[in-house]
Amino acid sequence: MNKPFILVVDDNKITTKLLRRYLEANGYDAQEAYDGIDCLEKVELRQPDAIVLDVMMPRLDGYETSKRLKANDKTKDIPVVIVTALNDVANQIKSIEAGADDFLSKPIEEKLLIAKVRLLSTLNIQGKKAKAFAEAIEKSKAGELDLSSKSLDDILTDAGM
Repeated sequence: MNKPFILVVDDNKITTKLLRRYLEANGYDAQEAYDGIDCLEKVELRQPDAIVLDVMMPRLDGYETSKRLKANDKTKDIPVVIVTALNDVANQIKSIEAGADDFLSKPIEEKLLIAKVRLLSTLNIQGKKAKAFAEAIEKSKAGELDLSSKSLDDILTDAGM
């Protein structure tokens, strides 16, 4: 099975490399982006199973990046964890209003990062699998697909998973 793919977005390259190391050491495939525009471009090339997104970045901040991801039908279901040094209720609410699924405060604790990424990426992957099974069942009902000789793994493979 493929490793879950996580996109880490922060304009501080030391932070992105550290978070990437944490994720890779815990069994994830991780890639870095350095601002919101870079994030959106990389998501178009390869959809991550979750995004860890800093708030304060040049060109496009984390709030606006999250809003754009959630407004796009192709990317709206990607879980987003907002990372902020601004650890107050107002910024947490602003993160949620921007579409974030969770948030982390700086400095980032490795175990908390991994726990949140594991939860959100697993939910996203399981949702994709459920959708693939539902689509296969609908095709079977319509007579477009014979499921009698297919295993669950076959259905997932046919769906590109």
